Amino acid sequence: MVLFFRRIDGWRYPAMLAFSAGVMAYSAVEMLTESHHSGGDMVVLAGFIAGVAALMASERLLPHIHRHIRKRDMGNPQKKAALVAGSIALHNVPEGLAIATAFASSAPLGWFVTTSIAIQDVPEGALVSAPLSAYGLGRRMSFLFGVLSGAAEAGAAIAGYIFLSFFSGLVPVSLAFSGGAMAYVIFVELMPDALENGMERVGALSFAAGAAAAFALASLLAV
Repeated sequence: MVLFFRRIDGWRYPAMLAFSAGVMAYSAVEMLTESHHSGGDMVVLAGFIAGVAALMASERLLPHIHRHIRKRDMGNPQKKAALVAGSIALHNVPEGLAIATAFASSAPLGWFVTTSIAIQDVPEGALVSAPLSAYGLGRRMSFLFGVLSGAAEAGAAIAGYIFLSFFSGLVPVSLAFSGGAMAYVIFVELMPDALENGMERVGALSFAAGAAAAFALASLLAV
């Protein structure tokens, strides 16, 4: 998208965000349900709280692009690089770990979570790339940073899966942790933007459509 548009605005961007949030929400519920089945009440509660707390701490500690899409200058190249690196770490590393955890639990859940996150990565890639292009980094470099964010997610997924293959007992709590992290992304990073500027109805309908699409996908994959 960034190769053709300097900004992604209007109703389309909120709709993309809300649709992605709906898909991720259903995916997070599936992961929490699986964690509860295999680990019990305390495991899912502790993992969920830890996931939310970890993302909250990361958002406060890491500089990242979110909110800079709102016509604020990102400053010098060093600041731009820090914002990009922070955005990649904040979003894509936890999502890669979620994919690893889902595959460590079962192949159907793994493919379901992977597909859900892939759908969410479309607007997220735009969220990483569009501000950089709008603030003068250049469309090709902005595109490359978007690709880099995907590579970071893949690396986290592979590393996480290898780790969990040696410590399979951590899969239930890791499922709950990933569910909590995804819930934080939904309610703090995605939905606030999707519901701004009179887009409440568009956001609500798109969220419902995303959840329905995820339900259909889960049924298809027999999750």
